[in-house]
Amino acid sequence: MTLPRAIVYADRLFTATDGKTAHGLVRYCQRYSIVGVVDSTLPGGDAGQILDGKPSGIPVFPSLETAVMRTKPETFIVGAVSEGGVLPSGYEGAVEWALGHGLNVVSGLHEFISDKPRCVALANKHGCTITDVRKIYRDHKRFYTGEIINIPSVRIALLGTDSAIGKRTMAVVLVNELRKRGYSADMIFTGQTGWMQGWRHGVVLDALINDFVSGGIEGAIIDSWRDDHPQFIVIEGQGSLVHPFFPGGFEILAAGRVHGFLLMDAPGRPHLDGFPGYPMPDPKRVVTIAELLTEKPLLGIGLNHEHLSPAQMPAVIQRYANLFHVPVVDPLTDGVAGIIDAIEPLTEKVT
Repeated sequence: MTLPRAIVYADRLFTATDGKTAHGLVRYCQRYSIVGVVDSTLPGGDAGQILDGKPSGIPVFPSLETAVMRTKPETFIVGAVSEGGVLPSGYEGAVEWALGHGLNVVSGLHEFISDKPRCVALANKHGCTITDVRKIYRDHKRFYTGEIINIPSVRIALLGTDSAIGKRTMAVVLVNELRKRGYSADMIFTGQTGWMQGWRHGVVLDALINDFVSGGIEGAIIDSWRDDHPQFIVIEGQGSLVHPFFPGGFEILAAGRVHGFLLMDAPGRPHLDGFPGYPMPDPKRVVTIAELLTEKPLLGIGLNHEHLSPAQMPAVIQRYANLFHVPVVDPLTDGVAGIIDAIEPLTEKVT
């Protein structure tokens, strides 16, 4: 099957944490063929090289017009987020330009492009579509049943000490490595980027009515088992158990009936992302809370290496290993082999 060709618009934000949707699509995407990233503040180059130091074959363009002329895409994806989930400044003009040139538009923001009369008129005039991913799940009303206790997959949750810290990325790397080792594995997406990446099972948690969050998580896990019978199910995390602005994780732990959890932390991050007055939480506190909630163990730790040099990382990894006595990895640099080694025995304990 030929995937739709898509450009990701992340102007001014591709190298910032607010460009996390673009980051996720550059690193992994099975729903679209990502043919370019747009950011006028960058001179060009390879998106993967800029992001992770690893070439992806996805070029960065300084303008939307140049990207469209050179790549001939069918789809325009809003690749950045902003406080409140509205279109970042200047992005509405880019969306209208894309629609005016016949491109389908995809957005995961809370501000729905399909509710804007001018955008709808442009889409109708030029025969293209608008997909607001969060709107897909706005009326998703699946109630918790308890049937999850009959699902024999090993279920592992991704938690973090902050938002935009690498929980989804860690989950993707973990599932792909499990598959390379011959296991069947699936990721349950819980945010809009996971849907854009093409994962088959999941929900967009912050688009659901609260009463149906647990049922949405359970239902996605049940669907995954019925469709694919995976040995491992990895549940993408959202926010943090202790984040005052973006609390998240409790529903995943409780509704997912997890067998263990992984933690993502950023030792070099000076404060919560976007909130300078709020220091990063002690990872030991987050782990203690999760262990109390689940009565299940911490299985491993992934570290986000932002603000840390490659020379600093070995000592940081060793410090975390000594503190928590679990495998500790930098998933983007070193992979997740140590964590896979630790979770493989769970298949013998879960029935």
